[in-house]
Amino acid sequence: MAHQHAAFQMDDTALSRIWAAQGLGSIHSTDWAGKGVNNPSFVINGTHVIRFDGLVNQGLSRFHGEQIAYDYLRKADILCPQIITVDDSKALVPYDYMIMTKMEGVPLDESWSQLTSIQQQDIATEAGQILARIHMIRLPQFGRLYGTKGVFDNWYAYIRDTFQDMGQESLANEMISAALHDRMQSILVAHRRTFESIRAPSLVHWDYHFGNLLQVDGKITAVLDLEWALGGDPAHDFNRRSEWEDQCPGSLNWVYEGYTSLLPLQPSHETRVALYEMLWFLHCVMDAPHAAEANMMLMKLVDRLDWLEENR
Repeated sequence: MAHQHAAFQMDDTALSRIWAAQGLGSIHSTDWAGKGVNNPSFVINGTHVIRFDGLVNQGLSRFHGEQIAYDYLRKADILCPQIITVDDSKALVPYDYMIMTKMEGVPLDESWSQLTSIQQQDIATEAGQILARIHMIRLPQFGRLYGTKGVFDNWYAYIRDTFQDMGQESLANEMISAALHDRMQSILVAHRRTFESIRAPSLVHWDYHFGNLLQVDGKITAVLDLEWALGGDPAHDFNRRSEWEDQCPGSLNWVYEGYTSLLPLQPSHETRVALYEMLWFLHCVMDAPHAAEANMMLMKLVDRLDWLEENR
């Protein structure tokens, strides 16, 4: 049987070949897992998940970074999958892949409405506390957790490099105007000292939203999808906060309450989050599947940029 999602295709014979090579026995059941676009995934035998890298990937797989991030989480007693293997050799299939244990639970964003108001408050508070515990994990370097590319001596260098790549690509593809690019670059340079004030890199999830948290009976059972995790500024993980509120109405204040019960916010928190929201919305403009969504994300980007310029 063939399994297809957009340009990705995998058949049962290839999956069985992988399972045999890893000494995991026979495959009795195969089901699609999650709604991920970049990483098609399957639940195998109800016990394991295999994720494939559906993006064009050169060099060392970012799944190695995810494996490192999960190791950090497990050492901090934060519930997450255990990685069985990461294979970027492409010897068995033409994709990088990662096999991990299957965690129990359903995504919080899909089950929020089924929780009582007390459960909603408790689990959103727990989500904030878990985020704080992630940020308590100190790392030896800024940037990626794996390899040598994308590793920096300071946080501003990472931000500058990130914007240079995104800015040039979005300009080349006429997604933003030169004037908007220059405004964004100017505001980032103006806040150089803000970025450089981050002396010790913390573990940053990079994609912390309620679709990446599993829950059972109002308790979080797993944190997922750390493939983009990096060492940097904890405030970076708040760049999705508007999405938290959209996914789970009423959750935002409770997340902050949970977070600040363990870690204080920096005085420049709002400014730093606005900077990261601006960059996140640029990423969304570039990744938008159609013009209407790109325009909506562009409006959000400009809103954050306007606020930063007004509060400069």
